[in-house]
Amino acid sequence: MRPASNVVTLRDVAEKAGVSITTVSRILNGRETGVPVRESTRERIVAAATELGYRPNLLARALRGSRSSLLGVIARDVTDPYHVQVLRGVNAAARARDYRLFLGHVDYRPDVAAIYGSMFEQSHADGILIMGDIHGGDATLDDIADRQGYVVGVSDRFDRRRVPGVYVDNERGTILALEHLSGLGHESIICVSDERTADGPYRARVYEQYMADRGLADRARVYFTTQPDPEPSYRLGRELFGHFDRPSRPTAVFAASDTIAIGLLQAAFQEKITVPEQLSIIGFDDIDIARFTIPPLTTISQSGVEMGRIATEMLLDLIDAGVPHPDVPDVIVEPKLVVRQSTGPLPG
Repeated sequence: MRPASNVVTLRDVAEKAGVSITTVSRILNGRETGVPVRESTRERIVAAATELGYRPNLLARALRGSRSSLLGVIARDVTDPYHVQVLRGVNAAARARDYRLFLGHVDYRPDVAAIYGSMFEQSHADGILIMGDIHGGDATLDDIADRQGYVVGVSDRFDRRRVPGVYVDNERGTILALEHLSGLGHESIICVSDERTADGPYRARVYEQYMADRGLADRARVYFTTQPDPEPSYRLGRELFGHFDRPSRPTAVFAASDTIAIGLLQAAFQEKITVPEQLSIIGFDDIDIARFTIPPLTTISQSGVEMGRIATEMLLDLIDAGVPHPDVPDVIVEPKLVVRQSTGPLPG
């Protein structure tokens, strides 16, 4: 056994297994070979590599012109429950094709996204996945696309950008939510969104147009929180629901994300407003916790895990085919209404 401090090479594995370096390379790197390799030989090579603690030098492989089998993920916010779903799909698809992930958490900052883009480039990542939109960060993300041959976005937009992406039909999802509330008899519907993402204000604009088209523009009100988290929406909800006896009070709320909706649910509870008997609340995302809130949250599903899987497979297919990213169409996911107990008929 070699000392643990020494780097184990293909030559070391070959010597221990009693085969050629070429054979070891083909087996451990998953390369096709015209000469059949016996299963006993394959098992002996894998056992030798495991015993010696062999680890492939992915950077050296990339420098030789081969793939590194590494993907960079630039994530807007890894604490976002919806993006946790997306990341599960990304990881599953990457592992299925023997890729590993570099994860960069940028916390909504375009400058940090630029740093990670440079790091991934220097690390010879085969491609980059951009997860989540960053308001005001288009120039940075375009620069990443200029320097990296293979870039795909996921949940990072509401229309076409320079690189292909996988995203939900935000307009359709917003209309589904509002039609559900309208079908229950609600006309006094307010919207609570956030300022830090691009799709939040977009959903708010769709809401305003929907209300105007139905002659309800005078009842349309949009409130923005500083970020799509429960705490800011909870504070806003306490202000909005603190005078719920006013004639102009809303009977329903469209929240542009589930995390915003959860903060509003807690605010309603603290103000002793029953949901949905006095107030209906609908969210957007269908995060894992949505079905466990009290009451369970009605929401719009984006199928986060599936979206992550599709985006990763798109990126890996681009890498395999050597196709420039501008030539690949977007995949627009159809949203689905998930009705639970946080919405109900207009109070009598």
